[in-house]
Amino acid sequence: MSDHPDHETIERLLRDHEIELVRFETPDLNGVSRGKTVTADHFWGFVDDGLALVSDIYCWDHECFVATGTGFGEDLTFADLVMRPDLATFRVLPHVAGQARVICDMEYADGRPVEASPRRVLQRQVERAAALGLTARMQAEYEFYLLGADTRQPLFGGTDITTTLTNQRVAVLPEIVRHLQALGLRPRTLNQEWGPTQYELTFSPVDGLAVGDDNFTYKTYAKEIAVQHGLLASFMTKPFIAASGSSSHLHVSLFDGVRNIFWNDAQEELTPEFSWAIGGLLDHAAALNAFLGPTVNCAKRYRKDTYAPASVTWGFENRSVAIRVKAGRGDATHIENRLGSAASNPYLAFAGVLISMLDGIARKLDPPPPLQTNAYRRDDLPLLPRTLTESLAAFEADEALRTALDPEFVRAFVGLKRHEIAKAAAANPGHDSDGWHDEVTEWERGQFLFLA
Repeated sequence: MSDHPDHETIERLLRDHEIELVRFETPDLNGVSRGKTVTADHFWGFVDDGLALVSDIYCWDHECFVATGTGFGEDLTFADLVMRPDLATFRVLPHVAGQARVICDMEYADGRPVEASPRRVLQRQVERAAALGLTARMQAEYEFYLLGADTRQPLFGGTDITTTLTNQRVAVLPEIVRHLQALGLRPRTLNQEWGPTQYELTFSPVDGLAVGDDNFTYKTYAKEIAVQHGLLASFMTKPFIAASGSSSHLHVSLFDGVRNIFWNDAQEELTPEFSWAIGGLLDHAAALNAFLGPTVNCAKRYRKDTYAPASVTWGFENRSVAIRVKAGRGDATHIENRLGSAASNPYLAFAGVLISMLDGIARKLDPPPPLQTNAYRRDDLPLLPRTLTESLAAFEADEALRTALDPEFVRAFVGLKRHEIAKAAAANPGHDSDGWHDEVTEWERGQFLFLA
């Protein structure tokens, strides 16, 4: 997030906007905003001393049911953690009079950072890149459905993707754009997607941790702004089996302080690092899907002939593959990972992508030749995992990806996802069967439509 406010600026904002309440926020493992709201007269006290928040946020599923074996919850006797606000993220809420927000890092009572915190997970990978002299420039394209709050159905039918008169057919859309701009984000484009009342917002790229903060903010506040208009904005990946799934295409380039390391300006050609980064993304694709498609619903998006990938492939300007390279060169050279689902936690998604790319560069992993045909017409390509069960097993078996992460996080994440898989299996007799991939149950919508 940009335009970092200092202490004096925050004091002025609190006064000039007559702020009465400040939301202290932090992402849980599923990317849901958790925290507390404090009164403005106690704000600076909590900045100095921290604010208590139950450690169970790292063992809660979408319904706040408690997963066991995560290292949190009963393993910590349900103890409190400490929220430490990052004042650089302080923003006045443009759509709620008298309120502001700030994103918090998490600590134990003794001051140790909580390594399971998704914001901490991304920060560590940003720092890892920095130790190699690299800055990651990144952005995502999270799609969402606008639904009737009562009907839970699209507001109108049709698949008028990118049609001018449907791009802003719903009054809340320009409101979302305006309010996100006021929150410090930089929206660039808005358009209807392939599903009925499904939309995509794109943003200018940012460096490092800001990409997690920006998309965490976007997903949280698009929902609240929609509610103010009597609508439901849902980032559930596949709410309707016969309609387009919602993605979060992830765009990444790496700079060494002088240049984009994916482009050799003198030779006007792509660099070996560019190829190796793609090699890393493909090598870790199955395991990475535990982050990019982290619910039991997400893998249902990976289908042929739906503008979503179905295979572990890459290519230039090819929308049928998993890793796409767009035409821009020079500083604009970047890699687009099309595996991301809208229900993903942006902090974890980008952390996993960075680990995979850096590993590919370190090991000089050459990818196969780029696919120059329609991947949907090929039956000889390696396929993506069809279930979260498969993705999680691949993650646990992927030593390079797993060991790049702190053991505290790995234990919490694996424990939570095992719990969510078991919960889905108990509620759905056909879970993980061949037919599971071809249906979306009411149970899934109940789990993910509101909080994904």
